[in-house]
Amino acid sequence: MSGFRPRFFVPPDAVSGPGASGPSGGPSAGGTLTGSTVTLDAEDSHHVLKVLRLRAGDECEVVVGTAVHAATVLPGGAGAGGGAGAGAGGGKSVRLLLGDRLEGLDAGAAYRYTVALVQGLPRPSVVDLAIEKSTEVGVSLVLLVQTAGSPRPAGKDAAGRQARWYRIAREAAKQSKQTVVPDVVAVASPAAALERVKALGLVSVLLEPGAERSLHEVARSLAGGASREDEVPGVALWIGPESGWTAAERQTLLEAGVAEARLGQGVLRTETAGPVAVAVARLALGDW
Repeated sequence: MSGFRPRFFVPPDAVSGPGASGPSGGPSAGGTLTGSTVTLDAEDSHHVLKVLRLRAGDECEVVVGTAVHAATVLPGGAGAGGGAGAGAGGGKSVRLLLGDRLEGLDAGAAYRYTVALVQGLPRPSVVDLAIEKSTEVGVSLVLLVQTAGSPRPAGKDAAGRQARWYRIAREAAKQSKQTVVPDVVAVASPAAALERVKALGLVSVLLEPGAERSLHEVARSLAGGASREDEVPGVALWIGPESGWTAAERQTLLEAGVAEARLGQGVLRTETAGPVAVAVARLALGDW
């Protein structure tokens, strides 16, 4: 599978034809989606036609659930005068034909462990970058935490922020050949984030420049100390906002049993620390 092929994430109900069944158009039990067709949504169709300028027969990849398939653009779905069906807003809908299911390295990034980023909410442009780069290096979940040092969000644009964060994660997942789009969730406080992390069974690690042990050492010890892989579902990496955690917030986390680790010898900006920490943790867990 040589060359870069654009990747798209589609819901099961976007699939029709062989391998799809029921009113939702989802994949049939034990069936294959090879030979089925997919209709991209308005945003992806616009990207195919106006940005990528793909034409009939051009190759791409489609992720449906956990399955990654090779795909080709169908006639009438791309190119000048293609006569594609009308999409949302009067645009053209692009249809793809699914080919063989991709496996192994051809399918893209697949990880054994959950690596979550618990990011103290910084200013908007910074959080956008943190989401994008963390997704590219394989983050499983991003919890954006309102801290004492975070800017106050405008309640009226909460839905818009959530939609933007999802788009950023989805585009980064496409570009970096991830097999899932990570969830990006805003939480009201460090205590609320801690509850979510505990519910997932993750080991929390607070990144502090002055910590005695390195993140690489801590993560390796977690994987090495388990007799079975499923004993360590993964880690949650806690990164403060631009002003850092307050003394009270840090104390609360430490009293809850959160471990401390340093990321490296220097001090990174908050938007850099998160993605670097995710990459270091995956490497230490043998999951890179």
